[in-house]
Amino acid sequence: MKLNHRNHFILLFLSVVLLNSCLPKHSDVSSEKPFSDLINHKLVTKTPVVLAKNPASNPKKYSNIIEDNTGYGIENVENITDIPIGTEFRITSVQLHTGRVSGTTSAYVFGTVFIKKHKKEYPFEYTWGNYHVIYEDKPYWKFPLAFWQDQALEEKYFIKVP
Repeated sequence: MKLNHRNHFILLFLSVVLLNSCLPKHSDVSSEKPFSDLINHKLVTKTPVVLAKNPASNPKKYSNIIEDNTGYGIENVENITDIPIGTEFRITSVQLHTGRVSGTTSAYVFGTVFIKKHKKEYPFEYTWGNYHVIYEDKPYWKFPLAFWQDQALEEKYFIKVP
């Protein structure tokens, strides 16, 4: 079969559509509640956490994670340091990431923490929240206790996912 210019264009168009449908989708939700109350405010750790390198992190700007043993656990990470209770940090943005293949959505909190022992500020990411979509007429988010909170958020949040 001989391909002409029109067939090349159609093949290219279909390839781009297929590729785009397989890429993850992102949206900045920093202005949405409950995140808007946290952005660029000085926060303090209420529980001990660990700062670790995460080579699989995306975006690379936030190549570290904060782990508090409430997440899924990530293998093959290099611990940088323990972060004690009372350490100040800032959350700078929050993004929802939806995997196009899996369809799951996660909320990623991005921020910075200054480690006195290292005399250095580290960027970090932290996964927070559970998206309840199965068997729900109106999908919603719930946010369990995070390392900066005294108590978990009780209400449901209706945040549009990408």
